[in-house]
Amino acid sequence: MSTQEVTLTLNQVQRYETCRAVMGGRMTVRAAAGALGLSERQVYRIKKRVEGQGAKGVLHGNAGREPSNKTSERIREKVIRLATVDYAEFNFSHLADMLEEEHGIELSDETLRLWLRSTGHGRPVRRARVHRRRRKRKAREGEMLFLDGSPHRWFGEEYAECCLLLSSDDATGNPLWGKFQPQEDRDGCFDVAYHVMRKHGVPVSFYLDAASQFKTTRHGGLHHRQGPEVEDTQWQRAMKELSVELIFARSPQARGRGERLNGSFQDRLVAELRYKGIRDCESATRYLNRVFIPRYRRRFGKAPAEPAAAWRPTPAVDLKAILCAKYTRTVTNDNTVGLRETSYQLYPPQHCYHLVKAKIEVQQRFNGTVRFFHPRYGEIRGRAIGESVERAADKLGERRASAVFRGC
Repeated sequence: MSTQEVTLTLNQVQRYETCRAVMGGRMTVRAAAGALGLSERQVYRIKKRVEGQGAKGVLHGNAGREPSNKTSERIREKVIRLATVDYAEFNFSHLADMLEEEHGIELSDETLRLWLRSTGHGRPVRRARVHRRRRKRKAREGEMLFLDGSPHRWFGEEYAECCLLLSSDDATGNPLWGKFQPQEDRDGCFDVAYHVMRKHGVPVSFYLDAASQFKTTRHGGLHHRQGPEVEDTQWQRAMKELSVELIFARSPQARGRGERLNGSFQDRLVAELRYKGIRDCESATRYLNRVFIPRYRRRFGKAPAEPAAAWRPTPAVDLKAILCAKYTRTVTNDNTVGLRETSYQLYPPQHCYHLVKAKIEVQQRFNGTVRFFHPRYGEIRGRAIGESVERAADKLGERRASAVFRGC
């Protein structure tokens, strides 16, 4: 068989010509083995095949055969159809996970990349432009948590932006609990912290940004002179009651792991919510905590450096009575108190005729309820009756000012 009938690589041509030199007596087997980087035994075998088959003898025995582990064309077509229709927004790693879990098809990320790059599937890899030193993870689970809001079009570009409040653990990288709502606020953060503490315990610290619901920005001036009670936010006050340390980052880069987790969620979770047809915050919160977070923890969670967790037991009190906004109010002559724009009628406890002039604690809880507590009688029953006296006076003043303006 002539060399023209077989397509050879440069390395195979060298083997063929070297074997011909050995067969022609122009080179010894030892010299050929040294030139080709093979053993003498290998050279003898190749020489024998070349003598019987010509140039084809330098080819591997499996050349031209279908690999035994090759994926069938039927599965390849199915994967391409799923990737371009149902999973069009999934990256290659996420797509591999979903194919295995939802369809029982096990493929590597690289196989999917080879199959789908020509279809335009996938996005280019984003690489950091600045060299930064990575902070070492905390050694124990519960030693430091992240809590951050991520505003995004979670339900697709055609839907309004909403916010995902998410808490995660630094030692393991695991997301712990999250909630979708229209925007980031104090009550939503209290809600997330409540579910985390109910399930795992009280953490040692929170690593947070300097958002207004976490850290006060009021220093000096009129706010400072009003008294020390305005210095701490409700969040700071609640964490002091639970003895949780607060660490405030100066930049998003300082909370790199929490920010990267949000970025990963914006990639994977958006695609899954669209795939499942979920378009509202309540359903998305339920799917996030029941399905997505457990799956994400199994796939990407890391074992902590130390097995003993740092969680502290949840105090034997109602957590909602700590993770809330607390205000001190003086009861008016008609046994009412005001909070924001609402007045509340209080019902005196047994053996007490009235609460006039008493100072009580008003708790505005993250679930929307308002509770009243007397230092001696405990919880007091009450009901909302409308606008507060202060807000009504403000509106009356606005109307009078408007009338004066019209008169002018």
